[in-house]
Amino acid sequence: MTPSILAGRDRVGLEEGLELRLLSALEVLQARREAEELAASGRERALCSNACLLARALERAEDRSPVFDSGRAVLAGLTVEEIAALAGRWAAFSRESNPGLDLPQEELERVKDNLQRDPGERLRWRVLRQFHALPSEGRTRAMRERDYLWCLANGLLDREEQLERMCPACRERALEERCPVCGQPAAQGEGWNNPAFDPDRFAQLKEGKELD
Repeated sequence: MTPSILAGRDRVGLEEGLELRLLSALEVLQARREAEELAASGRERALCSNACLLARALERAEDRSPVFDSGRAVLAGLTVEEIAALAGRWAAFSRESNPGLDLPQEELERVKDNLQRDPGERLRWRVLRQFHALPSEGRTRAMRERDYLWCLANGLLDREEQLERMCPACRERALEERCPVCGQPAAQGEGWNNPAFDPDRFAQLKEGKELD
């Protein structure tokens, strides 16, 4: 089975009982803002950015407490070479375990293909979407496979109970596959044409053009 895109590590161990951890999008934004205030010139921005990231990402493995309380403290406590090396280590770790929206198209297609071929991942997505939950939330992290199964089984029962309350004609209509745009029956076969499909509009969207 292909590993889940969410299965990456959250931490990587370093020497001397230290760790680097992944940062949330908000923490990265906060680090950038702190670096802008700290840098006196453009040439200092990269160093300050790395220092502010490390202030949030570098922790003691024993109790997961931060080693530094600010980017300024990192600059005062580490050499330029040490900051560059740790920041490079964090960047490589982040690319491996925390891919973002800037993935190349080829990599994105691979991620989609892996998810499509993993029914368990698609099930978890449907459950989280139903309950408006994110995979990073505490309530989600506490869920076990049996919890997802329980949600799925109850959802199927809800669907069956809804069908049982329908008259035969409406039940037959509800069981039909239908186009999500126009509501017409989604007949199988290459000869069926969706009347809501606009080829000119599709071509514009495909080329990234703004619609009139």
